[in-house]
Amino acid sequence: MTEGLIVASNRGPARWARDEEGNRTAKRGFGGLVTALGDALAEEPGQWVSVALDDDDIAVARDHGEQPLTVELAGSPTTVRLLDVGDRFADYYDVVSNQLLWFTLHQLWNAPYEPTSADWRAPWEGSYLPVNERVGAAVAEAAQGDVDVLLQDYHLCAAPAVVRRERPEVPLLQYLHTPWVGPELMERLPDAVAHGVLEGLLAADVVAFSSQRWCERFRECAESYGLARRDGDTLLVGDRRVRVSPFTLGVDADGLAASAASAAVTAAGERLDALRDGRAMIARAERTDLSKNVLRGLLAYERLLTDEPGLADRVWHYANLNPSRQGVPAYRAYLEACQEVADRIRERFGERALTLDVGDDYPAVLAALQRYDVLLTNSVADGTNLVAKEGPTLNTADGVLVLSRTTGAVDVLGEAALTVNPFDVAETTAALRRALAMDAQERRARASALREASAQGAPADWLAAQRRTLREAAATRWS
Repeated sequence: MTEGLIVASNRGPARWARDEEGNRTAKRGFGGLVTALGDALAEEPGQWVSVALDDDDIAVARDHGEQPLTVELAGSPTTVRLLDVGDRFADYYDVVSNQLLWFTLHQLWNAPYEPTSADWRAPWEGSYLPVNERVGAAVAEAAQGDVDVLLQDYHLCAAPAVVRRERPEVPLLQYLHTPWVGPELMERLPDAVAHGVLEGLLAADVVAFSSQRWCERFRECAESYGLARRDGDTLLVGDRRVRVSPFTLGVDADGLAASAASAAVTAAGERLDALRDGRAMIARAERTDLSKNVLRGLLAYERLLTDEPGLADRVWHYANLNPSRQGVPAYRAYLEACQEVADRIRERFGERALTLDVGDDYPAVLAALQRYDVLLTNSVADGTNLVAKEGPTLNTADGVLVLSRTTGAVDVLGEAALTVNPFDVAETTAALRRALAMDAQERRARASALREASAQGAPADWLAAQRRTLREAAATRWS
């Protein structure tokens, strides 16, 4: 039995607000990851290390001298440590994490033109590596005694090597919530970045993904770059064995249900019902990330109405889009392109044909997921795509899921969903048409199967499986 848990991620588990007296208070953030890891940290000694992302985070970090502080999150005490990385944040986050790495892992580059290696060295060497060094050092400092260390995601790919250097024996797992790519796409990164990312991750005992497909691609990269040798599903790095393992992440059904029962969701649902006006509802709820493929989804809907103009009076597309990474020019341009297509659809087929809500309206997202007849999730690539699982969990209308075959979620939802090639607009249109025409019996059967599959890998089970595997791997790391 371990004595504690150390977690590190880019974003921490707390969000900050002000009470009536103006005092800063902490609230638990959203999502299954925060729920699973936060609950574990509430039950055993440990610490959650993260980067200070905004003004509130920075103020808290400075007020406490970046020392650990215990806060109440959803009634549970959690020890957090926020690191203010100063001017390095922009290049660490916007340039390396969300351009070089995110674009590569989600296959978003326009190959004839991007990426170029003209300006990568300073952000990588001057920001990403130092931030990872800071996080890794803080984790190593906290990792005293018999603890498990769980690092999260692509922002911290170099941190495992820091922890391993400072705490050679600590059980160390890094979970990548993104997809992974094979060597031919990894080579689009500058060599120093690719080597640094792989060498950093290979310092862990376990490198974890949401799909066996991403695991296999990671193994291929490690071997292709000459950093490891294959031994079945494990990798040998010198004499040390590294496990590469998939862990299905499902939904926090109880947390979702509690959130969906709120007065704010009820009010949002009433607004949506008025806009819907009895029509069939095609819904999507996404960040405006390039990987989510919103633009092709809108084009598929436009083609549906073009092929069958009579549907414009019988179908309503509701898209709730949360602006993502608007500090990156490509993301701003992408949102503008989506809005232009939405305007064209409304001009051609009437204002009632499409509602595009752009903002941060979580109650409206939950209300839409409860009501949809068709849920469209056509990502270019996704580590999991939890919306594809949250929708069936909340939906009460036997809604049909149209799901990209390049998501991690397709591993468990594929047989019950209508799967599509995310690049094929005509195929997505055909799937929407089939979903709208599906008879009640098939809809009911598919919806039931989707709900059951979405329950696999509930956050607490997901975390427990990782910790079991981590302890086994740490005990057998030397081959």
